[in-house]
Amino acid sequence: MDADVVVVGAGLAGLVATHELTALGKRVVLVDQESPANLGGQAWWSFGGLFLVDTPEQRRLGVHDSLELAWSDWQGSAQFDRVDDEDALAVRWARAYVEFAAG
Repeated sequence: MDADVVVVGAGLAGLVATHELTALGKRVVLVDQESPANLGGQAWWSFGGLFLVDTPEQRRLGVHDSLELAWSDWQGSAQFDRVDDEDALAVRWARAYVEFAAG
């Protein structure tokens, strides 16, 4: 193949890079180890969404957010209410994810 650029990875970043390059008139080859059914990579699982907590952008826009607020919201949505600690692992995972997003 003859191309100006080779983009490795058809995840969200690779797709965006490919779009930007083709918009500039570049000939692009996009390669990925996965099948076409997995186009978009991990973005498919997140539906393209991001989970961010108390970012500089939020603060600049006047959006009040904090680790405590995000954790409270998560708990309200998840409704961890099974008896005998059946939700214990899910709670640990969720808390770690919220802390990661806040970091």
